Amino acid sequence: MAFLAAFGISALGAQAQDFPKLNLKVSGGNQTQNLFQKIYKPFFTEMLAAKTNGAITTTFGSLEELGLRGPEVLRLLRQGVFDISEATMSYMAGEDSRFDGLDLPGVTVDIATQRKAADAFRPALAKALETKYNTKLLSMSPVAAQMFYCKGEILGLDSLRGKAVRTFNRAMSQMVEGAGGSSVNVPFAEVIPAMQRGVAQCAVTGTSAGNTARWWEVSDHLYALPMGWSMTFFGANLNSWKKLDEKTRTFLEQQFAEMEGRMWAQAGSDIQDGVNCNTGSGPCKDGIEANPKMKFVTVSDADKAVAQKILRERVLPDWAKRCGPECVAEWNATVGKVAGVEASAQ
Repeated sequence: MAFLAAFGISALGAQAQDFPKLNLKVSGGNQTQNLFQKIYKPFFTEMLAAKTNGAITTTFGSLEELGLRGPEVLRLLRQGVFDISEATMSYMAGEDSRFDGLDLPGVTVDIATQRKAADAFRPALAKALETKYNTKLLSMSPVAAQMFYCKGEILGLDSLRGKAVRTFNRAMSQMVEGAGGSSVNVPFAEVIPAMQRGVAQCAVTGTSAGNTARWWEVSDHLYALPMGWSMTFFGANLNSWKKLDEKTRTFLEQQFAEMEGRMWAQAGSDIQDGVNCNTGSGPCKDGIEANPKMKFVTVSDADKAVAQKILRERVLPDWAKRCGPECVAEWNATVGKVAGVEASAQ
């Protein structure tokens, strides 16, 4: 907790290279993930200072270093404990179901379409963040394609029947339960002990995120059914943001926009690299070579059809009911239009 206490030192002061002296209090994501190590950490601990001759610095920490689990980050950002935070969108869906709108399993199944959907839905999410969370949206990206890490033989979708599966949003839970499984809510950092204790037999996360967190130590099958993208974002506390001068705000917006491009590129690379590292099916570039290797289970055409049926008959109707007519209209005109999918509010 000493690290967290260090976040009390935000300060504005003397000029350097036309930027006020500024230290931003920043919470990052999970330190085991490639996005954190390769994108977030260099950006906040090196790049901002280098581009401003040391004027803009950060007090930066991962969730693990800060002693946080993840879902509480937005509350802390809203309260001003942090100036800027990274957070998982689905964690906010309890207050506004729009934040599940980019993580409905099976709506988009490739990253190019997901990015188009995210860009289309950005204005609605930015407005919701500002009005409900006192937060300015700075960037967003996926972690990577979400798949199943399972202990024990998995032949396909029907193998999930009777199994407890770690999920992290209601839409995922609806997909799992529609396939005959049960869902359990376990924070990312607690998945390994949960699977060791038998609390869950499968767990959903990104192909690379599970690899670098060593989930292959407690699982042996990687089932490739698309389960969304684990969309994340960086946001700034609106009160902190408004205190910055216009030049600093413009600079930071430009830097976050550039970082967003790198985030999407890393996420795209991580999809196949995570599969390779977990299964030995190709070169492992940014992860850990699993030992023993996992078995990769492809998705049959029959399973794709069943999953789409669950999406349309269970996942989308449940989400639409929670989100309401205005939200559904926004989604249909943006994400739905990009993906060729339509939700109907009852």
